[in-house]
Amino acid sequence: MNTKEKCPDQNKIMDQLKDFQRKSVKKVFRRLYIDSDRTNRFLIADEVGLGKTLVARGVIAKGVEYLWEKVKRIDVIYICSNREIASQNISRLNITSEKQFSLASRLTLLPLKVEGLKKNRLNFISFTPGTSFDLHSRAGLMLERALIYHLLKKEWKLKGTGPINVFQDYASKEHWRYLVKNFFKNERKIDDDLNQSFLNALYKKITEEKSEGKADIQARFFELCKRFRIYRKHKYIPSRDRSDVRNLIGELRMILAQSCLDALEPDIVILDEFQRFKYLLDGQDEMSQLAQHLFNYKNEEVPTKIILISATPYKMYTLHHEENVENHYDDFIRTVRFLFESEEKTKEFEEKLKIFRNELFSIKKNKIEGLKNIKKGIENDLRKIMIRTERLAHTWDRNGMIREISRSYCNVDSGDLENFLILDKVSQEVDTRDIVEYWKSAPYLLNFMENYEFKIKFKKETQEDQVNLNIFKLLKGNLDKTLRWETISSFQEVIPANAKLRALIKNGLDKGSWKLLWVPPSLPYYKPLDVYQDKDLNEYTKSLIFSSWQIVPKAISMICSYEAERRMVTAYREAKSDYREERKGRKPLLLFTEQDGRLRGMANLSLLYPCLSLAAKIDPLEISLKIASKGDPPSYRRIKPIVRDRIKELLDEAVDFPQKRGGRTDERWYWASLALLDRHFYKDSIENWFNSKEEELKWEGIIIPRGEGDKDTYFKQHVKRFKDFFMHPEEFQLGRRPRDLIEVLTKQALASPAIVALRSLSRLRESSDLKAMPHMLQSAASISAGFRILFNLPESITLIRSLYEEKPYWEGALDYGISGNLQSVMDEYIHILKESLGLIDNPFEEVVMLIAKAIYSAVSIRTIRSDFDDIEVKPRSHKIKLNRSSIRCRYALRLSEGKNEGDEEITRTDQVRAAFNSPFRPFLLASTSIGQEGLDFHQYCHSIYHWNLPANPVDLEQREGRIHRYKGHVIRKNVAKHFGLSKLKKNRSELDPWDFLFKQAVASRKKDKDDIVPFWIFETENGFKIDRHIPCMPLSRDIQRLKDLKSTLVTYRMVFGQPRQEDLVEFLKKYMDSEEIKREMENFRIDLSPR
Repeated sequence: MNTKEKCPDQNKIMDQLKDFQRKSVKKVFRRLYIDSDRTNRFLIADEVGLGKTLVARGVIAKGVEYLWEKVKRIDVIYICSNREIASQNISRLNITSEKQFSLASRLTLLPLKVEGLKKNRLNFISFTPGTSFDLHSRAGLMLERALIYHLLKKEWKLKGTGPINVFQDYASKEHWRYLVKNFFKNERKIDDDLNQSFLNALYKKITEEKSEGKADIQARFFELCKRFRIYRKHKYIPSRDRSDVRNLIGELRMILAQSCLDALEPDIVILDEFQRFKYLLDGQDEMSQLAQHLFNYKNEEVPTKIILISATPYKMYTLHHEENVENHYDDFIRTVRFLFESEEKTKEFEEKLKIFRNELFSIKKNKIEGLKNIKKGIENDLRKIMIRTERLAHTWDRNGMIREISRSYCNVDSGDLENFLILDKVSQEVDTRDIVEYWKSAPYLLNFMENYEFKIKFKKETQEDQVNLNIFKLLKGNLDKTLRWETISSFQEVIPANAKLRALIKNGLDKGSWKLLWVPPSLPYYKPLDVYQDKDLNEYTKSLIFSSWQIVPKAISMICSYEAERRMVTAYREAKSDYREERKGRKPLLLFTEQDGRLRGMANLSLLYPCLSLAAKIDPLEISLKIASKGDPPSYRRIKPIVRDRIKELLDEAVDFPQKRGGRTDERWYWASLALLDRHFYKDSIENWFNSKEEELKWEGIIIPRGEGDKDTYFKQHVKRFKDFFMHPEEFQLGRRPRDLIEVLTKQALASPAIVALRSLSRLRESSDLKAMPHMLQSAASISAGFRILFNLPESITLIRSLYEEKPYWEGALDYGISGNLQSVMDEYIHILKESLGLIDNPFEEVVMLIAKAIYSAVSIRTIRSDFDDIEVKPRSHKIKLNRSSIRCRYALRLSEGKNEGDEEITRTDQVRAAFNSPFRPFLLASTSIGQEGLDFHQYCHSIYHWNLPANPVDLEQREGRIHRYKGHVIRKNVAKHFGLSKLKKNRSELDPWDFLFKQAVASRKKDKDDIVPFWIFETENGFKIDRHIPCMPLSRDIQRLKDLKSTLVTYRMVFGQPRQEDLVEFLKKYMDSEEIKREMENFRIDLSPR
């Protein structure tokens, strides 16, 4: 064991938390470790978006410090329901920069993820329960089976093909044997401790089976090896053999899972969003018993502490129609029972709830005081095992900064009704249920639907051998009411054919959002230009759409993405007649090629070289602060001459050789000037970067071939040419300067992605440590490589070419960056990334590299291909054919993985979410509500669409909580609007302008407010809000449902912990008007804020 390892500094970690979070940490720690009646289980149930994970981090830090001298080894286990949440939260929970969480998607893969478990003083391990405890899929993953094979190979002296065939299962012979043979490549290792733990558990089982007179697992294994000694394709293996081998593999997986748990010795277990796997808490099956073995582990020194994290740890509110599915009261008591670990305490608590309910029903008799006392007793009991902080009390009208946008724009037209009549007739023909809700939610149902009963039956009725003639006649006369490939292929407008979709398009695409390559900055350093100066666009925010139906995200992403591309392509020039050919005809322009021995594309390096001189000696923010009046950003026309004059001074100083006055203009000056500037002012720093031996710090490595034009790239040769010039400029004999050189360098200084990124990254520095400079330069260059992919997209090329058609494309890209305030955009994005990626304590070199990786991934997200059925009617043969066609999606995406355009690679769900949480596309993200608890979507979005109303008011809050979070887009826009440039003092100590602005916001708040203001709530005059869109159709029942939902939102907190909540809510509304309920709410609402 490493006894020299230092205990992480919990004071440093606590200082990073907000005041109300620190209060929560102290409360939880005291209840788990200090109080005389301390508990072993505690629930952090803060309202969605208030940083429960960071509270848990603080508890871990204090817990580790408490345990440091009491136990030999500390194991912190983090369990969450899926990899998306894990990848988001793991870095936030890690309390030491020297370690990373060992993320094993399955408990049984832990031996590959944990090295030297017993040697470490502090271990962090993470896995997901669905694949770790659920071993019902007996054979498991191919990697699991290969691991078990190698765990047994040496011990049992496995030879020949028999053992290999036993573990093959459905895997192909080629892939399986390759994995077994090359298992230890790519530095894959098996932890010795866990290997031995598995073998010990295995031999224990063998001994038990032998003592009971059973055929032990080792004997059964070798008997199967004989039966499988000759390779057989899976389909030729007898069912008995298949069953026997799968059962044996399942037993081995269970032994491995159990031994991994035994080896862990957990001290702190974090169950994140545990409501998704709460069945494990008290279940009786094999899976639950595995989980409970972890939960009930008993350390000799200090009992294992279980910390549950969830904003909705139980069904918060139950309606009548949900009573038989998931009952609030039963679910609540079940959770309380787990936390109390006492049936006696649970029953006593239930009795208090019963009395409280009776008093609520007697509210008309004005028994307020008795009600208050009972409520306090319930709160005292619950505060021993849980806390909950809420944000609503911090806004003057308790609305949480939410405003509802008018529903008047969501109107049904005659075409919508015609579509419904056709769909209704088809529905009757295929004998399916009412399709009204589908029709209200999405257009072109027959084209977009998949795996719906309606579509499945429709396909059956249109099969070649049994076409339904009524459907045939119906479609033959109404094909124009379907989505036709000929419409797409010829770039014609697609009619939305749905009232809700029309409203969405009206609020975004119709206002010109398709012209934007990134969201405008919250704090522009100068007034926006060109497309960004439009009032509807310079305050633009992304939109998150939640629906009840899977078809909706698909329809939105396809139609909106197509329309964005169509408008881009057709607004400025005539598109090619074919949708597929249009894409092929627009080749990337920022290429690095070679022709006739000459490198073609050196000027493109002006976007990819992070010129330190221009980044360090010119700052548009500082210039704006000097000339801005009354906090308003100055015009670009005032900024430009100041930058131009400064560049002229710098270049005159840097160029120390005679320059030609005559002859042809030498365009090499556009990139050579950058080298000359840095050679003069920062020669050592640049040389250190250029000469770095680390692969991750090589400039030529930033471009990864990933598409047409990149496969035979000469980027390395271009970089070599640049470096050669940097080292020996005298050998290149530059010709006459271009007349516009200073003008172009001005643009580069303000909008080259590499220079802008370097300037933004430098704002994160707390010192001038030169050791970090190569990492900063490489990170900036890597970010610029992502922008190269963005600018090489066909639609980007069309847009930029149309705006700046007389200039070289690379210069047009610079002009677009200037118009969109790219420096301000980058400063804002990097500010929020450092915290959202959990990089507070990491070494600076690591911070900039990880930020660069995140930005590259977001800005360069691939275009995703999504499919639909083009319906073809053949009059002569009376046939109906469904032809699979696809649409490119990038402007709008659904929250799911998808195949990339042009290849079979997959864009993962977490990549989609990361891109949505950036200033870059997608601008619309559509999803169902299922499974989104705990995920953030707030960084560039404060507009939410409830496409279909949830039945439950808590679900409405949960949805909106996804975009109402720490330093969200709405918060930053309000802080920027309130303070503006005028508060960014010239002598401020903070390099990061956003750090300073938020400090100003803290200083300006009322003394009775905690850190929820300004980081979660910040209101200003005529400020921005969370925009709640509920596109209800006129006369629909959704209007009344919405009214009921909003009414219940106010009341449901009063009936916390009660059975038949809906009855109690209706009773309260009957005897109290809405104003009375609001006024008396504090008397009835269960308050679990930390005390």
